[in-house]
Amino acid sequence: MRRLSPLSALAVGLATVALLAGCSSGSSDSADNSASASASTAGGGEVDTMTWAIQSPIASMDIAKGVDVPSIRAQAAAFDRVVAQDDEGNVIPGVTSFATPDPQTIVLTLRDGVTFWDGSPVTAEDVAYSIKRHTGADSTSVVAQFFSAAESVEVTDPKTVTIKLNRPDPAMLTNLAVYAFVRQQAYDEAAGDAAGGPDKPGMGTGPFSIVSYSSADGAVLAANENYWGGKPKIKELKIVSIADPETARLALSSGEIDGFFDVPLIATRQWDELDNATMTYVPGSYIDYLVMDTTRAPFDDINARIAMAHLLDRAALAQPLFNGRAAVATSIVPAIQMEATFGADAATIEAALPAIPEFSIDKAREALAKSATPDGFSVELPVDTTQPWMSPLAQNLAETAKQIGIEITVKPVPAADWGAGLLDPAASPLQLLAFAGATTWAGELPPVMVGEAAPFNVARYSTPEADPLVGAVAAATTPEELKQPLQDLLANVNTNLPYVPLFTEDVAVAMGNGFVWDGGYSYFAIGQAWPMKISGAQ
Repeated sequence: MRRLSPLSALAVGLATVALLAGCSSGSSDSADNSASASASTAGGGEVDTMTWAIQSPIASMDIAKGVDVPSIRAQAAAFDRVVAQDDEGNVIPGVTSFATPDPQTIVLTLRDGVTFWDGSPVTAEDVAYSIKRHTGADSTSVVAQFFSAAESVEVTDPKTVTIKLNRPDPAMLTNLAVYAFVRQQAYDEAAGDAAGGPDKPGMGTGPFSIVSYSSADGAVLAANENYWGGKPKIKELKIVSIADPETARLALSSGEIDGFFDVPLIATRQWDELDNATMTYVPGSYIDYLVMDTTRAPFDDINARIAMAHLLDRAALAQPLFNGRAAVATSIVPAIQMEATFGADAATIEAALPAIPEFSIDKAREALAKSATPDGFSVELPVDTTQPWMSPLAQNLAETAKQIGIEITVKPVPAADWGAGLLDPAASPLQLLAFAGATTWAGELPPVMVGEAAPFNVARYSTPEADPLVGAVAAATTPEELKQPLQDLLANVNTNLPYVPLFTEDVAVAMGNGFVWDGGYSYFAIGQAWPMKISGAQ
C-alpha cells in the first residue's frame, strides 16, 4: 500500500511513497488473539537470517534521492539518524544528544565511540554534512523543504554542531529524527552522483552494513557487531520487494519471507488466519481524503463540493474497506495527533468543529441545484492500484453520484501516475489522497496542505481567511499557541470542503512466529532502526 507522507508529498514528482496509521473503531477476534500471542512470546534469541518484504523496489539508499517509504525502511536498517524517535514519537538522543537553548537554536553533541562500518570515527563534520546537504536554496535533496528553517549548520567544536533557525520550527527536531541520516562525508564526496546507488550506497553507522543492493534484487545487509547501540540479534537481513499483498501473504505463509509492513486493512482477515505469523495493529497518523480542486470547475463552486461530500457514506464504508480498523475522520488532522498535542482538550476542539456533511442523496441533490452545474457534470477519478480501499470507494461514489446526474469515471492508475497527478494542474480536479503524519504534532499537516505557500496543496485552496491561519499554525511552538488558529483553520476547511476527511486508519504489520517485536511494534518504527527491535522467539 502506498501512502504519502509530508516528505514524499514534496518529492512526489520524483517518487511516491507509503506511510502510516490512525484510530481503530474495532477489531476481529482473530486479530485480538494474535496480539495476545505476540505479547506472551519471549524474545531475545539470535537469528541467522531474516527476510523482510517491502512494497516496491528500493529507489536509493540515500534519502536525498529515495524518499519512498519502502526505501526508507531499507535506509533505516543501515543508517542511523542524527537523533532518534522512541515508540511514542518523542525525539531522543541517537548518534548525537541535543539541546535547545532558545527556540531558534539546536545544539547537537556527538556521542562518544560511534564509528562507521569501516571503523573510522564519526566526526562533527560528518554530522554537519548529513544535515547541511538538505539545506539552502541550492540543495537538490528531495527533503530539503523540511529543513527550510535552517539558516546555518556549523561545527562549533570537535564534538558539537549548532543549527541556527531563521524562525521557530517545532518540527525541526522530528525532521532530524526522520530524515537526517548520518552518512560519511568523504565517502559521498568520492562517490559523487553515484552516492546512494548500487555501486556506492553509502558509509553509515547503523546496525547493519550493506553487503549488496539493487532495485531488482533488493538488499542484503550484515549485522554490524561493533554497533554503538548493541549487537543486533539478526546476523543477516534480506530486504526484497513484493508489490502484490496477496503474493506477500502467500510468501509469508510458505516461509519465503518473515515479515511485511503495511498490510492492507481490507485484506487483514485473510492475514489474521495465517497460523505461522502474528498480525500487529497499532494506531498512528494514516488519514484519507477526497480532494477537490477549488480553482477549477465544477469544484470552484462550494455547492458542488457540498454535493460531493453528501454523496459519501463514510460510516457505512469504514467496515468493509478496512475490516473495522478505521474510524471516520472529523478533520484534516489525524485524531491521534490531536490527542497527543491537546490531551483531554482534543475531544472538545473536535466536537466544536463544523460537521462534515452527512450522507444524504436528497441533500446532495439540493446542493447541486444551487451550483453552477445544477444538471450535473462529468469528471474522472484516478485511483492508485496499490491502495486497495481506493477503487471500491470510488466505485461506490460513482454509483451514488449517478442518482443526481454526476458521472464519475473511475480510472485505475499505477502508483507513480497517481502520485504525479496529485500536483499536475492538467490532471483531474477530483482526487483521492492518502496521507500520513510523521510526528505527534497537530500542526504538522495543515501548513503542508492549505494556503498559498503550502507545498502539497492538492486542492489549491488559498483564501484571505485561511492563509493567515495557516501562518499562525506554522509559527506555533506550543499547544497553547497552536490551539486557536488550528481550531479556526480546521473549521474553515470543514466549512469550505477543499478536502473531505474520510478515514483514519490503523497500521497493520505481519511477522512470522519465529520472531518477536521487543517492546512491541510502534507506528514510529519508520523513524527507528527497526530491525534492532526484532529478535528470535524463545
